[in-house]
Parts: sequence; C-alpha cells; structure tokens
Amino acid sequence: MPLVLLTLLLGCPPEPPATTKTPCGTLLAIAGDPSVPVTLETGAVGLIRTYPLEVTAAVDVTWSTSGAVEVVDATGAVLTTVQGPGELFLRAPSEGEGEVLATWGDGCRARLATVAQAPAPLIGRPRTLAPFWHSATSFLEGETIYLGLDAARFPDRVGLAFDAWVVAHRSLAEWESDPVLAGSGVQSAIAAGALVPVPLAVADAGEDALAAIDVVLDFDRDGVLGPGDLVQGLGAPGASVIGDLSAPGPHAVETVDVSGGWFLGQRVWWPTDLAALGPRPLVVISHGNGHEYVWYDYLGEHLASWGFVVMSHQNNTEPGIEACSTTTLSNTDWLLGHLDEIGGGALLGLVDSSRIGWIGHSRGGEGVVRALDRMADGDDVPDNYGPDDIAFIASIAPTVFNDVDESDPHDRPYFLIAGTADGDVTGGVDYDITQFFRIWERATGPKAAAYVHGASHNDFNCCAMQEGQGPELIGRVEAHVVAKAYLLATARAWLDGEDALLAHFRDEFTGFTPLGLAEDDLVATSWRNATSAGDGVLDDFQAEYDTDVSSAGAAVESDAGGLMEGRLRDGDRVMGWTNDDPFNGMTHNATPGDDARGAVFSWTEGSAPSWAVAIPRALTDARPWSVVSFAVTQRSRHPLTVSWGWALAFGVTLVDVHGAEATVDFADQALVPTPYARLGLGPGRGWANEFVTVRIPLVDFRGIDLHQLAWLRLDLGEAHGAPEGALGLDSVEFAR
Repeated sequence: MPLVLLTLLLGCPPEPPATTKTPCGTLLAIAGDPSVPVTLETGAVGLIRTYPLEVTAAVDVTWSTSGAVEVVDATGAVLTTVQGPGELFLRAPSEGEGEVLATWGDGCRARLATVAQAPAPLIGRPRTLAPFWHSATSFLEGETIYLGLDAARFPDRVGLAFDAWVVAHRSLAEWESDPVLAGSGVQSAIAAGALVPVPLAVADAGEDALAAIDVVLDFDRDGVLGPGDLVQGLGAPGASVIGDLSAPGPHAVETVDVSGGWFLGQRVWWPTDLAALGPRPLVVISHGNGHEYVWYDYLGEHLASWGFVVMSHQNNTEPGIEACSTTTLSNTDWLLGHLDEIGGGALLGLVDSSRIGWIGHSRGGEGVVRALDRMADGDDVPDNYGPDDIAFIASIAPTVFNDVDESDPHDRPYFLIAGTADGDVTGGVDYDITQFFRIWERATGPKAAAYVHGASHNDFNCCAMQEGQGPELIGRVEAHVVAKAYLLATARAWLDGEDALLAHFRDEFTGFTPLGLAEDDLVATSWRNATSAGDGVLDDFQAEYDTDVSSAGAAVESDAGGLMEGRLRDGDRVMGWTNDDPFNGMTHNATPGDDARGAVFSWTEGSAPSWAVAIPRALTDARPWSVVSFAVTQRSRHPLTVSWGWALAFGVTLVDVHGAEATVDFADQALVPTPYARLGLGPGRGWANEFVTVRIPLVDFRGIDLHQLAWLRLDLGEAHGAPEGALGLDSVEFAR
C-alpha cells in the first residue's frame, strides 16, 4: 500500500458565498472496492493533520499537471473538474482508522478514503542502545518529555525549522474553536540521518495526578494549529502524564460504621463533597480469614479521597469460599438497598450501582471472584445490582481452594497483587491452594498483576501478625504505599475510564513504576489484553506442542539449549532445581482444570542462540497492531539463573519478507527481574517464577517493512545483555 504525505495540492472550485455550504460531488473508491462511491461531505473546513498515512485502498482520483482533480461518480463519469490550490489531510484519532479529507474554499470538504494511520513517534525517551529511542505516550510527573523525529518518516521535512509545543489536550471541537497554541514553543528541526532527541518539557500531572496532553509541531511558526503542522493527539489525547497515585486525593473524607445484622457489619468512607461530585462508583473490600473489616482504613480512606464511595464488610471466612462469596454478595446488596440509613442519608442517590469494584484479600480475594462466578452462572441474583455492574475485581494474595472454573473472573477486568515474602498464601509450589496466579490465568478480560518483592501476606492490612519470610522485607508501611498506588490506578481505569493509568502495567519501560514508591522497591508486573481466540497470537503454546511449530501453525526455529514446551507447573513440588523438572518454580498451572502452557530454554557463556517464530500469513501486515508483546521470566534456582544473578536482558528482532531486520535491545533496561531470593522448599534461593510482560511499540522497529513481516526473533547472549541465562516464555503476540 502506498505511503502518502498529506501536503499535496488539490484542485479548488470557485469559493462559495460565505453563507452557503456547497456539495462537492462524489469521489470513487474506498475500502478497496472501486465500485463503492464516497459522497463528498459539506461543512466547515476541519483541522489539518499532516501525518504520513497508510492508505488501505487506492484513491481513484486523476491528477493533472495543473493541479486539477476530476470528481467522478460511481460509473466513472466526470462530474466536474476543480482547480487548486487545496489540501489533502487526515482527520482521525491519534491512532487507528480515520479519513483522508480533501478541502478547498471555505465550505467544502471531501472524504476520499478510509485509512489506517501509522502512529508517528513524535515523543518518547532516549535510550543508550539500538534503536536509541523508545516511543511513548505515558510519562511520570517530573519526567522530561522528549521529541524524537525519524527523518525516514518525514523526508520532505528534513532541515525545516518548527516550533514544538506541549499543550493541554483539546477535543476536536475545542481545537476548531481555538487553534491558538498557548505557552511557549521549543524551536527545532528534523535532522537528517539518525533520530536526535530534543527535550520539550517537564511533565506535569496536575492536581488530578493525570493530565492529557497534545504535541504540535508548528512548521509555519505562527502559534496556531494549521495546515502543514504535525500533531500527536487530535480527538484522542496525544499522551498522558501520571502523578503520585499513592498520595492522598483532593477530597476530604467522612466515615461511619453501620450494621445490618448477622455478618452485615460495615465501615463506609466517602468524599465529603459527594453531593457536588454526583453519583460515584462503589468499591467493596472483603477481608481474609482471621482478619477484620476495620483493618483496611488505609485503603478505604485513600480511595475515598480520590472520589470513590468505599465499603469494607464483615466476611464469613471460616466456613470457606462459598460463605465468603455470600457475604460479599449480601453486603453489597444491603448497602445499595439502605443508602438512606448511612451517614444520615449522605449517600442517597449518590452511589452509582452500575459501576462497582470488588477488592478481596486472601480468602476474600478468592471470595470476590467466586461471587462474580455465582452471578454470571445465574446462581445468585441480588436485588440491587447484577453481574454486569461489577466493573472490575481485584484480589490481594487470594487463596485457590476452588477449582478455577468456580473461582472464575470470567471476562471482568481483573487485577492481582501479591507479595513474594508471603508466609501464609505463599505462592509456592507445594500447595495448589496458594498458587494465586492460577486465578489470573483463568480471567479472559483485560488483566494486570503486580508481584511485590519483600511484601508479606499481612502487610496488606493494618494489624494481623507479621509472617513474612524472606530477605529485605519492605514492611507494612511501604506495602501500603504500593497497594494504594496500584489499586487506585486500576479503580480509576476500570471505574472511571481513565485507561491511561494502566500504563504502569502496559509500558515495558522499567522506570515506569508508580511515583511514591521507595527507590529500591521491585514490582514484577504483567498485562494481558482481553482474550480473543487467535487474535494477534504468534505463539501462546496452547496448541501444536512440538517445539518446531507455533500454536498458530507456523515454523519455530531455535538453537537455545533445553527448549521444551509444557504446562506452567512445577513437576515435583519442590523449589530446588533438578534437571528432571525443567518447569521448576512455575505456579500458573497446577491441576487438570488449569490451561496455562509455555516454553523454557537456556544458553551458556560463549553462545549466541536465538528463538524465532515465523509470522502467520494473517498477521504479516502489522498495521492493525501497536506493539509486540510477550511474557517472560527467569527460571527460579536454575544453575544459569543463579550464576547470572542479576536482572536479565536480550534483543527482540523483527524480520520482513525482504530480509531486512530491526532489533530493539534491552541491556540498558534489564527487563526481567531475578527471582526473589527466598529460602525453603529444597536447596538454594529463589521463589515462584515472576513473569513480566514486555511490550515494544512497533514503530520502534525502524528500517523494515511492517506491512510484510516474516519472523519475530529473540536474540540471546552477551551481545544482547546477558552471556548466560534461563528463561520461561509465554504469550508471544501482536497487541494493541
């Protein structure tokens, strides 16, 4: 498909009177079918965007040397010929499908073709290794936002001066009514050859700890967004800036204890200005066995200070998970049915029962999942809400007493947070009921996980006995900081639609951990998009179990040592390493009902092996996707993991059908953490395998044809960051 730059001259009819809107006729061809006419629209001239685009269908328009264009009907008959000058431009969100528009005069615009935009890497972060750049749309407050323009993407702009602006995001309507660029711009130019990062601004998140920004390159330097300017963010925000989510929010908080009867004791928090905010989502907290519902003030007050109504309830944990789920269901229902009795009626009419988040700890963490499963299966029907009203579920170190087809998050957004030093629900390999990642694997909606080094089970409440096992325990105070940051991010994302806050899981840049955490805190994070069978998957190891065939049926080639595919479970239930148990330390699959599978391999010093998967025919055109994504872990207590003893890096290479290659190296980031050095369950140090998700923007693979890809390859060895190592691999895919 051709690459077109949006500064072409278009023929122009006589300018219509200012009071009229003149139809422009019909142009031919969209969606690849030249028999489908495209009606030219009328209306005010829209905004100008001059990104390069990938056009999904040839635009059947005849250009003449005079700059004229023939307007034709569906039969090809010429309706009229219009003369230039004019503009060809894109009006669309910052990513995804949009429209090519032709505009001339004061009141005429024509839709020429549906297009898929190749996201332009206008901003990001400089790196010390190839490709020396990381395209980014998420920044932490206080971080420097860099401009980075690839001359190969903008060949006609090389050497041209422009002013670069970072401005507060505006909607399309706001830009159209006020295209003036407020503030001050940074003068620069696109350099020939290598990408040269230019510092633009220090990121500022504002009092909401989340700011949406746009970036404009003003080539005529007139201080106005107009024809010929480049924009990142038009319609949708160009980027987001995230502040300290562990800090108290802007709202004062009120709290009250109430009781509705047997196992209906509750503590409720809400912002004092709730009436001014209007109906707000409800977050419910369900404690674990031996815990108390009044032990979660740190979390209830925090979420309420950010605008949520929060309730922590008595939980009937002793009988087991079914009783836990019953008390979560009944307490949520009781609260919604008795709002007039709480705080003198302060909540009446101000709780949005269609937006509910459930957070559970330990048995409560499994109980909230079981409660959703009971509603989804039609086994429980509350009076005041239904399964579709549960907007997200979060489990803090949940047990797994039930089979995962009963404790099943279904397609609800799901978040798991747990500690590597947990001395109760240990996450170890010896008991199925403590292997919490089994529930995470079961979820089919979007899901995130945070595995916190040095956090124990009872660090996540205020008062239970400390039982942590392992080195460098972070303690309760710091664990609360971590929990507040990640749980607020998920609540705001999945209850209020602030999707940008999920960047803490989706951005592979290792410095992108929440603000407020201690400098030496280590959190292994995972992210998975909602499951869609075969959607973007190169190899998830769930089918075609031979190591030379991917789950998509394509070829796999590797010269790495000990390559095997299998269930992500520890075979002998002992953490100590033996050659007979290549999936040692895996805890994502324990019983026949669990489905998670993956691959393992290793390499020794002096070797430079690789693992490569051929890209299936249906996925060779990467335009529908934005990132390469995969899950990876160092293998616990493997001799090569122990010998390396540090966070691990490697290279990721894409190869096109012409044989051209582009590699992104990570030795300056060391993405894959070394396993937590915990003793027990056999000789050696190390605990459960800690999968992290690596997501690389496709636009960072420069100099190859992303429309005709052939292979994805992991490059291992000293040249790519680690002379030796042992890895586990899962879910290699293109994703959004």
